Amino acid sequence: MRSSKIKVLIVDDSTIVTTRLFAILSEIACVGPVLISNTFNQAVDLINVELPDAVLVDIQLPGKNGIELLAFIKSTYPQIKTVVVTNRASAYYKELCQEMGADGFVDKSTEFEKIPAIIEMLCCVDNSETTTSFTQFAKP
Repeated sequence: MRSSKIKVLIVDDSTIVTTRLFAILSEIACVGPVLISNTFNQAVDLINVELPDAVLVDIQLPGKNGIELLAFIKSTYPQIKTVVVTNRASAYYKELCQEMGADGFVDKSTEFEKIPAIIEMLCCVDNSETTTSFTQFAKP
């Protein structure tokens, strides 16, 4: 396990989803500060200032979308772990997010309970000798 707590940013325009994710993340021992953003621009500002260890991002956001945010994160801060948490869980979006470098993909409607395990595996365990595969999280 990591010795320090990780900082996580939730990016979703739904208050219901951000509240639920905040509660889930707050129960994970290795998670420290949890930040919330409702828009692309606010997320970019928080990422630039706070440098979170992980970002949970929805595809559908007001203005620019989560795919554009994923592209920004992976091109600017490739060390940040990214998990797409969305209702748009088609094979097309899973493949697109994987190609763009997302570290995980969760269908909000059926896989919400997988989030703690994904965050722990991606960020809380010392993965210096192991690698995690996107497909571990993309499969139902």
